[in-house]
Amino acid sequence: MNTSSLTAGSARQGQATELRAQARQLHERLARRAGLALLAWTRRQDERRAHDAVHLHRHTARAAERAHQDQYRLVTLATPLA
Repeated sequence: MNTSSLTAGSARQGQATELRAQARQLHERLARRAGLALLAWTRRQDERRAHDAVHLHRHTARAAERAHQDQYRLVTLATPLA
């Protein structure tokens, strides 16, 4: 019986098992990093949307105030004095 071929076969099998374990760990690390990157991107998007919403609200409030003032002037100037 040739024992060197049995030993070589089990060594290759051990290497394959080790490589599969390393590949699985690599996939887990990549998935974790991708998940963290996605969370960070989502937070940045939420912060940007919140900033944009505040800016839009302020802009709309200013425009409404100007329209109100214009209408007030129109009504007060067009109304005959009593």
